[in-house]
Amino acid sequence: MAQVDGVTTRTIACSAMTRSPVADTLADPEVQQCPYHLYARLHRESPVHFDKAMNLYLITRYEDVVAASLDTATFSSHIDMRRDVSVADVSPSDALYRSEGWVVEDVLSQADPPRHTMFRKIVERLFTGPAVKRLHQYLDAHVNALIDGFASRGHADFLAEFAVLLPIDVIADQLGLPRTVGPQIKRWTDAYIESFDPTISAERKLECARRIIEFQKYFIERRAEKIAAPKADLLSMLAVAEKADGQLLTDEEYLALCAQLMVAGNETTRNQLMASLLMLIDDPALQQRLRSHPQLIPKFIDESLRLESPAQGLYRRCTREVTISGTTIPSGAIVLLMFAAGNRDEGFFAEPDQLDLERGNANRHLAFGHGVHGCIGRNLAIAELTIAITRLLERLDDIRLREGSARPRYKPHFNMRALESLQIEFAPRGATES
Repeated sequence: MAQVDGVTTRTIACSAMTRSPVADTLADPEVQQCPYHLYARLHRESPVHFDKAMNLYLITRYEDVVAASLDTATFSSHIDMRRDVSVADVSPSDALYRSEGWVVEDVLSQADPPRHTMFRKIVERLFTGPAVKRLHQYLDAHVNALIDGFASRGHADFLAEFAVLLPIDVIADQLGLPRTVGPQIKRWTDAYIESFDPTISAERKLECARRIIEFQKYFIERRAEKIAAPKADLLSMLAVAEKADGQLLTDEEYLALCAQLMVAGNETTRNQLMASLLMLIDDPALQQRLRSHPQLIPKFIDESLRLESPAQGLYRRCTREVTISGTTIPSGAIVLLMFAAGNRDEGFFAEPDQLDLERGNANRHLAFGHGVHGCIGRNLAIAELTIAITRLLERLDDIRLREGSARPRYKPHFNMRALESLQIEFAPRGATES
C-alpha cells in the first residue's frame, strides 16, 4: 500500500513479477503468467521489439500504440487469422474448412475501412449508450438472479457460477438463442481464441477448426429459421441485413459477424469479471471503500481494465517500411499493438502499477482498443462489469479466496489474460433489494 497525494493506492502485481531474468518473448509460459516486468523492460530498452519466437513486432509505448491505431493506411488490420499469424502448418485445417465448412474472412476486427466501416454500421447502433442503457434493468435482474444461486451458501465457484454465465447469457439473449446453448458458445469461443495463438500446433489448430465448423453449421441453420420467422433479436436482424449495395450478407459475412459478436461478447467480459474480483479479494480495504462509496465503482472498473486488460493486444500488418521509437519495421511485417503494455506505460500513466481511484486519466486506458477498431461492445461490457461489481459488493461481505484453494493461475496464452479458476467464500449481506 502507498499514499499518493493523501489517497491510498495499491500496487497490482503477481507472483511471477519476481522472476529474473525476464524472458524476452510472450511465448514463454512464465511470462504469460505475469507479463508486466517484460512490458516495463521493453518500455525502457526496446519499445518496439521483435519477438523471434512468434515472428512479430511488439509495440509497447502508449503514444506509439495510439498513433499506430489511428494510422490504418500503414498498420492494416487486413490479416488472415487462420494462416498469417501461425507458425504451424495450416493446410489440414484449411482443407477441412473447404470440405466441411465455410472459409470466412473477418469483416470487423481484421478488416480495413471502407469494408470495415460498412459492416460496423450494420451492428454498431445496437451497442450505443442509449441502447445499452435500456438493458440496465434486465442486466441488474440477471446479475441478482445469478448471485441468488450461491449467496446463501457462503462460497462459490465464481468462474462457473457467475463469470461464465453472465456474459454468455446476455449474448445468447441478445442473439435470440436459448440460454441452454451457453456451453456450446463457450466451447466455440474457446476454439476461436486458441486458434489465434501463433504458437499453436497443427494438431490443435485442426481440432479448433472442427469446433469452429460446428459453430458455422449451427448458425447457418439459425439463419434459415430467422429468415422464415424473424423476431426482435440480433440474429434476425443479421439474417436479413443489407449491405450498402442493397445485397444481403453472404453466408460467410453473416458468419463473420456472428463470430465477432459471440467471441467479443463473452470472453473478455468473463475474464475481466474474474480479474476485477481478484483485485478486490486482494484488498479488503478497497472492498469496504467501494461499499461505502459506490460512486467510485466506475473509477475502479476503469483502473481494473487498465491494469488487467483482458485482451493484451491486436494484430496489424505493416503496408510499408516504418520507423517507430528508433526501430524500423519492414513492409509486410506482422505487428502486435500491445494495449496492455501501453496501459502500464509510466510515460502516460503516473505510477502505472498502482490502482488509484483518483487517477485523472484512468478512462484513457486502451483495454477496448483505440480508433476505428475500438471495441463495439464497450458500453455493454462496462455496464455488465459495473452492475456486477456493484451487486456483488452489496450482497456479499468479506469476499476472499476459499480456504484451502490455491492462488489462481492464468491460462497459458500470449494475448488473452484469463484466470483458470476463482474459488471464493464470503458472508452474505442480506436478500436482494427490490
